[in-house]
Amino acid sequence: MQQLDIFSDSLPVQHANALIAALARFDRTACWPALDALSAVDPDHAGLARLRVLCEFVTNWPVAGNEREGADTAAAVADAERMIAERIVPAAEAMGRAGTMLLRRCWSDLARRSKAAGIGPKHPDFFAAELHLRAGQPRDAVRTASDLPGADRRAAVQRWLALGNYRCGEKDASLTSALRYAWLAPQRFNALVEELSDPQLTRNWQSFQADLDELDATWFPAWCANEKKSGATIADNLPPGDGPQAYRLVVGLSRREHDGLCPALYEDRKCLKQLDDGFFAYYMRHRSNPRQR
Repeated sequence: MQQLDIFSDSLPVQHANALIAALARFDRTACWPALDALSAVDPDHAGLARLRVLCEFVTNWPVAGNEREGADTAAAVADAERMIAERIVPAAEAMGRAGTMLLRRCWSDLARRSKAAGIGPKHPDFFAAELHLRAGQPRDAVRTASDLPGADRRAAVQRWLALGNYRCGEKDASLTSALRYAWLAPQRFNALVEELSDPQLTRNWQSFQADLDELDATWFPAWCANEKKSGATIADNLPPGDGPQAYRLVVGLSRREHDGLCPALYEDRKCLKQLDDGFFAYYMRHRSNPRQR
């Protein structure tokens, strides 16, 4: 059996690693010779086409302090976000783990350009808070989102705060924003639960659905309040709707129940029953003995 020439056999790997390293540091001078060297020793390399796309991208990507005129306009930032999401994200898979470094650099640069362009949260895909999250900069995302007026009533802002705070280790703040998001965007709440990937929140969401599958996510905060799983109480700026009203009633009833029977307690129970019979029946079963999950 013919012995492998280990050094010769490793040349494609060596050239691929050199190219990936040049791309990761956005070295537009070194990436093209590295690509040519890889093509010469391994013309059938599985990632060659995607690596060529990345070389073209790195060559044309605006560098801070040396950007082309118009790079910081809203239209340019929107085009760049779309191009990265559609072309560069899949191409970066050819770089393995180093592709994450390249993408984070892109999103970080784009967050800075988004701020320079004055892009607001009405454009969530290329607003700076979203781009900071993609760049692995959760504190910057939280800082940017927290500065927005009317944050408590804006679904996109609550998503950024939920994700950013969670990745900063601020779980109570994250849960508060997640519950607000349930009120503001109930049809997208399941996607946020998946995005957060918090085991406890996931279990609670599944338990709520098992208990009250006929109700939408706007009732989930009220369920959490009754099960003593809502973290800090949300006292201000609740949106209109039956779910938020049920939350307010459950929070109040949890205090009244400890004070004993009184007209105010009966009145709040009556209001809760008027909102939804099924939720009221659940509340009466579990009001004094929340389950441990």
